[in-house]
Amino acid sequence: MKYTVILILLVLSVPAIAQDSKDIETTLAAHLKRMEHFKYDSPNADSVEYENSLFKKLLLKYLIEHPFTITDQMDEVVKAGLTIASSDDNLFRIYSWDTQTGGTMRFYENIYQFRYGNKVYVKQPVSDVEGDPNSWFSKIYTLPTDEGTCYVGVQYSDFSNRDKYTGLGFFKIEFDSLRENVNLVKTSKGMESEIGIGYDFFSVVDRTERPLELIKYDPETKTIRVPVVNETNGSVTDKFKEYKFTGKYFEEVK
Repeated sequence: MKYTVILILLVLSVPAIAQDSKDIETTLAAHLKRMEHFKYDSPNADSVEYENSLFKKLLLKYLIEHPFTITDQMDEVVKAGLTIASSDDNLFRIYSWDTQTGGTMRFYENIYQFRYGNKVYVKQPVSDVEGDPNSWFSKIYTLPTDEGTCYVGVQYSDFSNRDKYTGLGFFKIEFDSLRENVNLVKTSKGMESEIGIGYDFFSVVDRTERPLELIKYDPETKTIRVPVVNETNGSVTDKFKEYKFTGKYFEEVK
């Protein structure tokens, strides 16, 4: 009888958790929708910031208290505006969203979630640059290296309707912490923890893919192709620089 009771409790707990998660995700989606509403339909900057703070607080709490979210699709929240980039080994995620607090310059926030052993951790990055608009992440690639697994995050920043940035950032899970700036690219200036380009969006506006994948990373060949940008007008050219992974870092192919 003792084992029967335990089994029943476990079975009953599953739909309870599922219902709780559905309710939370519905609330998260509602906050995102209200942020857009107060940004565009009924402009109120204070309400936008308030809804953003509620969304961030609830999302952090949800991710911390429900470790299973590291593989959850969260479809309703994604449909409302949250972007989730996940590594293919299901060990690292980045949640990104537009705070709706900017104009033509967009401001983004991110939350990192990662697994080490049997535990799932949550981290909110904090920029040391005042007024930093931050980036949002569309993809995460898994990169095996001689010193363990690293992750390649594809990121985007919007400084205006014209001026954009896209790049690759490198991460590594180290026990119960996450390194956000792993030096994996060897350049003429030394080792870098990020590689990217600033460019004129209107020079590539006719390309059909969204988001624009200007920097190409091939996980099979471990090769990065970075387009050359005209230094005078910021237009993206047809020329590329190529970086090949050597086992320890990416190095330009001459």
